[in-house]
Amino acid sequence: MKYKIAILLLLIATVSFAQNNNIEKPYIEVIGTSEKEIIPNEIYLDIFLKERMEKGQKLNLEFLENQLKEQLKAIEIPESNLFISDVNSVLSKTGWFSKEILSTAKYSLKVNNSKKLKKLFECLDDLKISKVNITKATHSNIKEIRKENRVAAIRAAKEKATYLLLAIDEKVGKPIKINEMNTNNNESFTFANNIQVNGYASGLSKIRSKKQIVQFEKIVIKTSIYVKFEIE
Repeated sequence: MKYKIAILLLLIATVSFAQNNNIEKPYIEVIGTSEKEIIPNEIYLDIFLKERMEKGQKLNLEFLENQLKEQLKAIEIPESNLFISDVNSVLSKTGWFSKEILSTAKYSLKVNNSKKLKKLFECLDDLKISKVNITKATHSNIKEIRKENRVAAIRAAKEKATYLLLAIDEKVGKPIKINEMNTNNNESFTFANNIQVNGYASGLSKIRSKKQIVQFEKIVIKTSIYVKFEIE
């Protein structure tokens, strides 16, 4: 009987010890946030060229493309930034009783700043190119910017936890859990949602006036990090 009681007491002591070991240490949960403002330095456009008749002569795609390349060279946009992405042909009426097969082509172009973008618009206007779409804008160093933002957000979380615990004479311990919160940031920024261009509407606007400036808004990159710290 005494033997059974001793075993029972030993089991109770073991269970109690295990339960005590499983008691979670006190902790604090905080969210650190970091924001950075950047201006896009990579702007992507779709430019549409269409063959046309002028003074009885057909201006073919090769001629129009060479014109465009000459203008790009004049405003110091590398020809390597221009890519052809699609070519089509359509039967179009070119006179009262005549029709011609006219080809159209879509080109993709990368521009590195808004000043060159304004010059580009002026050139396209001179070339009678009226169909242009800005497809996206981003930053060449976007991945590194996001990394720096994450580090800054974690540091902000620790700083917040430190001053909150200081109010109750406690200290921050090691981190138990770290999670990046969904901030819905994309690797690129669409024209419709994040970029304002003055003097630019659907297609091309007249922007010869010095008062009309092509300008991009600063884009805010926001990162939030959840961190759970032990309290020492």
